[in-house]
Order: sequence, then C-alpha cells, then structure tokens
Amino acid sequence: MTRLLSLLLLLGQLPALAAEPPAPAAPVFDKQGRTLGAPLAERVTDYEIDARLDPTTHALTGQETITWRNRSNEPQSTLWFHLYWNAFKNDRSTFYREAKEMGGFRDADASSPTFPDNKPDEWGYSNVKALRVKGGADLLPTLRFEHPDDDNTEDQTVFTVTLPEPVPPGGHVTLELQWEARVPKVVARAGRTDSGFYLVAQWFPKLGVLEVPPEGGATSPHWNCHQYHATSEFYADFGTYDVRLTVPRAMKVGATGVLVERRENPDGTQTLRYHQDDVHDFAWTAFERFEVFEDVFRAPGLPEVGLTVLVDEKHHRSGPQIIAAAKASLEHFGRWWTPWPYPHLTLVAPPTDGMEAGGMEYPTFITVVGRTEPGEPKDFAIWQTTVHEFGHNYWQGMLASNEFEEPWLDEGINSYGTYKLSLAEGVRANPADFFPSPLRGWLGPLFTTDWDERDRMRGTSGLRENSPIVQASWKYRTTGDYFRNSYGRPQVTLYALEQLVGEETMARIMRTYVERWKFRHPRSEDFFAVVNEVSGQDLGWFFDTFFRGTGTLDYAVGSMSCEARAGKKGFFDDGKGGVQLVEREPRGAAKDDTVKRCEVQVNRLGDVRIPVDVKVTFADGSSQVERWDGQARWKHLLFERTGKDADIQQVELQAVNALDIHPANNSRTKQMSGQVAMSLFGWATYAGQMLSTVASLLF
Repeated sequence: MTRLLSLLLLLGQLPALAAEPPAPAAPVFDKQGRTLGAPLAERVTDYEIDARLDPTTHALTGQETITWRNRSNEPQSTLWFHLYWNAFKNDRSTFYREAKEMGGFRDADASSPTFPDNKPDEWGYSNVKALRVKGGADLLPTLRFEHPDDDNTEDQTVFTVTLPEPVPPGGHVTLELQWEARVPKVVARAGRTDSGFYLVAQWFPKLGVLEVPPEGGATSPHWNCHQYHATSEFYADFGTYDVRLTVPRAMKVGATGVLVERRENPDGTQTLRYHQDDVHDFAWTAFERFEVFEDVFRAPGLPEVGLTVLVDEKHHRSGPQIIAAAKASLEHFGRWWTPWPYPHLTLVAPPTDGMEAGGMEYPTFITVVGRTEPGEPKDFAIWQTTVHEFGHNYWQGMLASNEFEEPWLDEGINSYGTYKLSLAEGVRANPADFFPSPLRGWLGPLFTTDWDERDRMRGTSGLRENSPIVQASWKYRTTGDYFRNSYGRPQVTLYALEQLVGEETMARIMRTYVERWKFRHPRSEDFFAVVNEVSGQDLGWFFDTFFRGTGTLDYAVGSMSCEARAGKKGFFDDGKGGVQLVEREPRGAAKDDTVKRCEVQVNRLGDVRIPVDVKVTFADGSSQVERWDGQARWKHLLFERTGKDADIQQVELQAVNALDIHPANNSRTKQMSGQVAMSLFGWATYAGQMLSTVASLLF
C-alpha cells in the first residue's frame, strides 16, 4: 500500500515535472566574475587598477599593479608596453600620419570633426609618472620609446623598461605604475564628447605579448608589441582585471566584467569596483544621460548572462531591440560555436555626437547603435551592429587572435557569422528604415524587395586590384583597402568555402575551430588546418588563391544567339561512292521541324581560374549544363536543337557567384531577369544603406 501511494504521488507529479523547462548550463563564473573551477585561459598578466576621472578638465589619473609571468624558457630582462593614447598626442604620431595618408579611419576622414586638428581641447595623451618593481628598483629612468613598425622616432605609443634582474623562465614580476592622461575628443574607438559622454578604452599602460615558439612563427621568444596604427586594433594576453573607477556621482557607468562594489564618497564622487577573470582587456563608459535597461538571458543548456544596456535617453526606444539582438546572438552563437561563458554583458549605445565610439568590442563590453525612432520589428542598424559587436566576443574576445597582424581572423570571420545570424533571424535591410518615421509608410513599399541577402553581401567583395587577406593591418594601401580585405572579402570568401565544403561541414569547421583554439591566440594557419582536417580535403589551393593571393575572380556571359540552320550547299557524298551537287537543302515544312544552331560565349575577365558550370535554359523550359575548366580567356559552346521553342532564354554561370567581383555579369537573358535586376539593386541598396547608417543616428 505504501509503495502504491508513493507511485501514485510520483505519477501525480509527472505533469508538473514535464512542464519544467530544461535547466540552463552550470555557471562558469560566480557573481563576482571569478571562475568557479580551473582558469579558462593561461593567465599571463594580471591588473589591479585604481583610476579617477575629472570631467571638468578631462583628466584621468591612475595607478596600477601589474603581475606578469614569464611563460618562455628564457630569462627576460626587458618588458614592452603599449601607451595607446599617445596616438592622439600630436600630429607626429604614426596613427595621425597614417590617417592623413590613408584617407582617415573607421567612419571618419582627415577633415571630419572627430579628427584631431590641433585644437587644444581635442588632443589626448598618456604620461607615465612612476614605474617601479614592487618593493624594489625604480624603472622610470630606463623607460625608452620604441617604434618597431616604422622609422617614426616621434611616435610614443610603445615603450620599454629594463629590469634590474631578469625574470626567470616560469617566474613572475610585480610592477607598480602611476600615470596621468588627458581624454581625447572621441576618435577611433575612444574619447569624450561635448555632451559629456566618455568611452574610456585602450586607456592604461598595458603590456605587450611575449610570444614563444611556435606562436606567430617565432623560433625564439620575442615581444609582439606594435605601434598604434590608423587601421590596427589590438592583441593582448589573458589575465585577471580588478578595477576601481572614481567618477562624479551623477554619472552612470558601465564596464568590462561584473560590478562587485559601489560606494559614495564625501566629495560628490562614487567609486565602482569591477572584476573579471580570464579576459585580455578592460574598457568602460560614463555619461549622465544614460537610460539603463537590465535583463537576463536564459536558454536551455546555456549559461545565464546578465545584460546591462546603456542608451542615450534620446534613443531610449532602442533599448528593447538591443536586448533582443543580444539574446539572439547569445542563443545562436552559443549553440553554433560554443556557449559564451561570462556572467555579464554590457552594451552601450553612444549619443549622436559620440558615434565614432559606436561599433566597438571589448571583453564582455561592446558599443552598439541607438536611434530615436528604430525601424520595426528589427531595425537593421541596431541588429546588425549588436550582432556584429557581440560576435567579436568570440573571435577577438575568447580566441583572442592578433588583430594587429591578421585582422581578418577577427573582422572577417565575425562578418561571416553576422551574415549567418542575420539570415537565421530574418534581419533584412530596408532603406526606408533610415528615414524619419513619417516618411517610412509610403517609402517602405518602394524599397521592399525579395533580393537575396547574399547579393548585398557580395557588394563588399572587392575591386579589380586586391591586397592579400592575410596581411598586417597597417600594410594596406588605404583605409578602404583595409576594410575591404579585413571585412568584406573574407566574409564572402568564407561563404564560398561553405559552398565548396557544404553547410553542415562548414558548421563543424567553425565549432571545431572555436572549441580547439578558444583562449589560445590562433593564427591563420591554425584555421586553415582545421578546415583541411574537418573537411577531409587539402584546400591549400583555395587558401593560396583567395586568402594569400591578390587575383580577382570575374567570369562573364559574353554573348548568346540562335539562328535557324541554313540548307546545305555544295558537293556532298551521295551514299553510292560518288558525290552530288546540292544547291539548297529544303527546310522542314513545319515550324516545329526547324533546326536551330545556338552559340554561347563565356569569358574569363579576372586572374583567378576555377572550373565553371554553364547552365543554358531554353524557351521550352529545359536546360543543359556544360562544365568549362575556366582556364582560357573565353570559350564557345554550341548547341543544335529542333522545335519552335529551341531558342536560348537564359545563360547562367554557376558555382562562381560568391567570389565573383561582378555577379551581375554571371547571367544573361533575352530580357533582364529579376535575379540580375535584384543583384544590381542589391549593390546600389547596400551602398546607400552604409552611407545612410551614420545619417540615421541623427533622426
């Protein structure tokens, strides 16, 4: 009886048990930002920072304690540091010179208001005031500015110090620093605005990376510590960050990691303490006009993530969409690649005068886009920016590739991931969204099309003159050359790789790459090796051609024609061992018996040679596919068909679309097809969208 009652009670609970949703994954970090188990990364450099911001003078003062571990097998007596804000110190910095020569950076050019133009209130700098071994020698007299990438002796974005005693292999050294800085007018990912907004990034003296063989092709330990270039981003070791920020009490603050303590000070300021293990950078923001949104991401099998969204109060209607885009990113990327392990994500939408600070990524902290009147249900600018910047928290955040030397490993792969998620979420661009709401109702139908998202993506694929995708960021000729070969071309090339190996195999490639190389600073060769392994193919030819090479792929349909075959004329065998003269062979009496000779010419206009499938569709709806090896400059294809519907209706080049720099010439019809029209429209629309994105922030 007891057993029966127990069974009945258990059965009575089954509906309730079945109704419970699957539990989230166990957390990796506690609510203080500390790992609950073993470290996720090799912690090479730990930072304790205490900084104070004075908005009245734009002064930032700080002190930090750095503990660095020598992971090499050789003693190290020299330490290399970044001092990024000296890029904005004067017009002699490498950053400033390159920006002038290359035509600007990010969304600005050399004549824009965000570019320093010698106005006293726009410059910024960092100055190390004290530097010593903890409890030991003063290192400041040994400080020396270095310029490892060029001959600019006036650049002060990299410096070295010499230790009195080398750090032995496996040993560590603890340093104490004091510095003062002036926050620049917002420029290239950081700074302040007239509205009182601050984005404080690349802001503290920061150690470079001591690479050990075989990392980065090293044969012996060497420091990887590049100057701050107009087109370069960042690279650093993992560690623990514990940071205290003192700002005016009226300011609302967001930062990398988890807020673990806040106290109010008698002088009208507040001090906020943030902590995060296993990250390689720390950024923060402060602004009185922020409206704050809080939420929690929960999904079965994935860790919970707290979300904080900071939006200019004028753009408060953007908050819910930013949260929705962040949750979609955590869900899709977590299931496609690997769960995002950190406990908290902060998303910041700068005010209109701070848009140069938008669209940037730091560990657990990203800047996105806010708008006064976002498009519904999914504003293209908000979703694309949020998805893209969060995606960086995998490639730049967890994998931590070297953005100085191989920017495509972050920007290009992330652009591909953004494209995939946009398709999955149905995020489509409608240029009408970039107009004020009163105009959207009647402009929307004019712009709404069914053009494939890949047509928009192909619009970024490049011009006739390319640089290699695998190249150091500062070695591109222009800013446009950098963006094309770090973002658009690799995105399209990865999509072409997906076409080559198949969507399921590509998904396994991406997941394997993330799982194997997270927290390990992979290089291009590591990604290529994973592709070969998972696909089971040797794709060296593909990598040499499209990642390391500079050729362009451009195949085109040149001409097509059909003519009724003329009757025979001349001497022909009579079948009896002789010949007979035929003046004209009678044609079939019925039109259906007409024999037509159809000719197609296809051309190779680019340098790259690949096999091409030529699909010819006839008026009766039938089609024929011919394989061309693509080696020669042109090829004629001949077809003979009988019947009134024997004419060619369309010629399409297949298997080249993703990488072809001119997809519009991949097909030809008697009357321009919708596909070609949409392809052309896609190019024009994409260009218009990118140009109007900045303007959209003003509405």
